[in-house]
Amino acid sequence: MNDKRFNSFLIIGILVTACLLALQQFLPKKRLLLIPNAKTEYYFHAGTLPDGSSAAQWVDEQNFHWRCRFPAPDGSYFPCSLGLLFYSTEPTKGLDLSGYSHLNIKLSHWGNAKKIRLSLRNFNPAYANLEDGNSTKFMSVNLAASDLGQEIRIGLDEFRVADWWLDQLNIPRQLAPPELNNIKTLGIDYTEALASGDYEIRIEKLEFDGEWISAEHWYLGILVMWLLGIFSYAVLRLVQLRAQSKHDVQVINTLNQDNTELRRETDKFRRLSTVDPLTQTYNRFGIDQVVNTLVALKESESEAPDSPDFSLILIDIDHFKRINDRRGHDTGDRILQAVARIIGKAISRKDYLGRWGGEEFIVILPNKPKAFAIAMAEKIRLTIQDSAFEPDNPVLVTASFGVSDRVPGEDFNETFKRADIALYQAKAQGRNCSVLAD
Repeated sequence: MNDKRFNSFLIIGILVTACLLALQQFLPKKRLLLIPNAKTEYYFHAGTLPDGSSAAQWVDEQNFHWRCRFPAPDGSYFPCSLGLLFYSTEPTKGLDLSGYSHLNIKLSHWGNAKKIRLSLRNFNPAYANLEDGNSTKFMSVNLAASDLGQEIRIGLDEFRVADWWLDQLNIPRQLAPPELNNIKTLGIDYTEALASGDYEIRIEKLEFDGEWISAEHWYLGILVMWLLGIFSYAVLRLVQLRAQSKHDVQVINTLNQDNTELRRETDKFRRLSTVDPLTQTYNRFGIDQVVNTLVALKESESEAPDSPDFSLILIDIDHFKRINDRRGHDTGDRILQAVARIIGKAISRKDYLGRWGGEEFIVILPNKPKAFAIAMAEKIRLTIQDSAFEPDNPVLVTASFGVSDRVPGEDFNETFKRADIALYQAKAQGRNCSVLAD
């Protein structure tokens, strides 16, 4: 490929990339409309008035307009709330909102309350049970009454777990963060002590929305396309360089003085083809070369044919996109380099470390069993967790690990897939942990 054609392809690639980056803002959103929706199920949780009637009454049930009648305050909490129920075929299953990012809500309010509380309750068998309705995780956000009457867009990351719930159930730290993967109810109520009288609320709209394809995956896809294009171009260039090398050998026979320069250039391109420039570890191509060499050596050995060829550790930095978004890509690059150094110090000189892509690293442990590999993974994980990153503006960095071992005759892709599944399980278990593949 000559320079003119390469420049044309490069310009076209840049233009297409710019269009794809702009297009992400216009992708259709995933929406879940709860109100208005006649199928939405609900219940009242309200105290009893002195005359024996319920404090919560419908004004217009079809339009989700209800009234809370508060008695004279006595200093204690008087409940009056509406709860929306999210059912499924199983009693422990609710609504998975983890794929949504925002709640769009429009409420009308009559009364002198200063704020309205929205709450979500998540069911997790680790702390909740069906017999105790209060055991589901209570997460809430307060809305100022002055903001009501118009549609409000609330980020689901604004919901916070209530301190009283954490204290009441003595929840451990690792189970304390908000969860949105199994929501059983959504509640609307008052949190402050109110003067006696009538207070009315009407829900005009309640909708969740999110991205079908997250910006992270969209941009990662663009990055992968560029990496594939660069890799293809590098392979093409390497083919051309090999052809050129044959010609250079003929020239070297008559021009011996060019030999030193030719070796220097060859070493340079060989290193560029196998080493990641940011972390100075192996890249994917380099790891492929390592794996092919290890497999070939193992197949040529006659001793211990049933022993593992090598063990594999996949490492993924948790919430790396959040670090890039909040601290910038320069900070992200420094963290990648620091993590690479931590891993490099933990493994031996006979082991191999590579950057598989983005925030993901791979470690090859020749002739090491999976028991050794999972112990090594835990050692690296704890070191990363306890390390100080960006001392001037500290940032907590953790990583998830998937571990597998290659048995004789197994294709590397199968070994990698098992480690990748284990890594996915580690993330599903809350990240910052190591999982050994089946």
